Amino acid sequence: AIANANAIAKAYAIAIDYVRNVEKSKIFNNSLNLTVLIAELEALKAQIPDDQQSEEVRHNFAKDFIQALLNGFNLTSDMVDLSKEEIHTLDNYLYANHLIIQCKEAAVRVSPVTWEAIENRMLLPPDNKQ
Repeated sequence: AIANANAIAKAYAIAIDYVRNVEKSKIFNNSLNLTVLIAELEALKAQIPDDQQSEEVRHNFAKDFIQALLNGFNLTSDMVDLSKEEIHTLDNYLYANHLIIQCKEAAVRVSPVTWEAIENRMLLPPDNKQ
């Protein structure tokens, strides 16, 4: 029970750190209030159920966590219910972007202006490319 609660607490700490990093990156141009999401995650972290509590309590806690993330990022459950094909496509897309970022970090001869243009194009869906 203690190990499970510790694992959940550690996962919450990682999630909170991740949201803080996303907030600092400003990739959402202030369209999200991530400070509210962080506060909500911190409040939920203080209520992590242990294995002694009923399965229903633990299930409801997990639902609250998921709902907090959905609300925080202005998503609905339908928006994140992806098919296997969509998951595979998203995985490939994110992997390709990760490789490009690794190239950017390794490249010393490419100007920041050039990389900014590349990043602006690579982070758009295929139909929106300029």
